[in-house]
Amino acid sequence: MKIWYEFPRPATGAEGFYERLKSNWRKVGKPDSELVIKAPVKGTSEFRYSIVGHMYADMLRTIEMVEGALQAEREGYDAAVIGCFGDPGLDVLEALVDIPVTGPAKAGILMGQAVGTRMAFVTLPHWEKKVERIIGTYGIQNLVIGHRPCRPLTLPLEGFRDENQIIDNFFEIGRGAIREGADVIILACVNTSTLLTFKGLGDIDGTPVVDGAIVALKMAEFMVDFKKAGLWKSKKTIPDDVREALRQGYYHGLGSI
Repeated sequence: MKIWYEFPRPATGAEGFYERLKSNWRKVGKPDSELVIKAPVKGTSEFRYSIVGHMYADMLRTIEMVEGALQAEREGYDAAVIGCFGDPGLDVLEALVDIPVTGPAKAGILMGQAVGTRMAFVTLPHWEKKVERIIGTYGIQNLVIGHRPCRPLTLPLEGFRDENQIIDNFFEIGRGAIREGADVIILACVNTSTLLTFKGLGDIDGTPVVDGAIVALKMAEFMVDFKKAGLWKSKKTIPDDVREALRQGYYHGLGSI
């Protein structure tokens, strides 16, 4: 099967992420599964915009990421993953396509419930409100720690250039959440969670850390198997002619590359 992974940033400058995600996938993907990482032509062109722009950046790139998943269906892919922890456009895509589509937040939360009973999230600066809304959207208010269930990294912007600083800061924030009752930590940033998995850092002093990126890929593979067995059906509710009319009338962007 072929799985399309839609990354939110342009391919140039993200080569390290590509190689790490593919390396992580080789550890858990089936031998006959092919991972193809795609990127929008524009997207979030600089990492600092992802932090400083926070919700505005999320809104702007959502359309491109949704279009990427539509492109995946048109090109015959078996499944698609929205490769941003905010799951931008996932609820929309569930009404648009006939292939399984999932995202790191939804998949990561399901894995968190499988390996723990009280979750905490660690994310990028300025994104904690977004993750708190995700907690409400997926109805897991009773499955997270009571105080500050989502906590941002505390590095200054320039500190994100040093991966060792990122890892150390994540462990510091994660340990604080564990002291307050968390028994599983979900890293709400696919770039950083992919880094940790690549380096073999899957726990904090024995408390599991969930990498939503790799879990979403595995879930997509799992959903494809169910579809082939006749046990999965899309929730598609928008007819193709209406979808295409809306695209022609409102969308004027470029496809993924």
